[in-house]
Amino acid sequence: MSNIRFFFLIVVLSSMSLVTVACGLSSSAEPVGETGSDPEPDAVQISLPDGVFTPDDVAAAGWKKSKELSPETLPGVSSVWYGFYDQRDVEVRVYESQGSAIGSGQEIADVATGRRKPAPFASGGISSTRTSYSTYAIVGNLILLCEIKIEDCQGLLDDIGQ
Repeated sequence: MSNIRFFFLIVVLSSMSLVTVACGLSSSAEPVGETGSDPEPDAVQISLPDGVFTPDDVAAAGWKKSKELSPETLPGVSSVWYGFYDQRDVEVRVYESQGSAIGSGQEIADVATGRRKPAPFASGGISSTRTSYSTYAIVGNLILLCEIKIEDCQGLLDDIGQ
């Protein structure tokens, strides 16, 4: 009886090995690993470099301002607001200028949206911040974090400053 179990175990392990090898094969003509570079995440949309906007300008474009958040942990931010656009969460971070938004806020927005890993011991400990944002755009002096994809916020981004 133990010989049958041993034989069965060998058959199962062999089958699993074959499946693993078969799943790893590439059917393309281009050799694996020689594509030139790894795909990068979508580029961040940056527009209206001379624009200086307020949360009220964003609200005029269709964003529903809900509440003001503390800017305490965001260097260079003058205010942070949470709200909604087309049933999606949208956070608006206000900086002095677009240069300030890029210089002080882009790296933090990259971390908040998962585009970049946080420093392991940032602010005295391991970062456990979890947000619901997966993308963002920089419009003038604003960084707008969008919940799912940039297309969900595109109408808002296009209407700011109109």
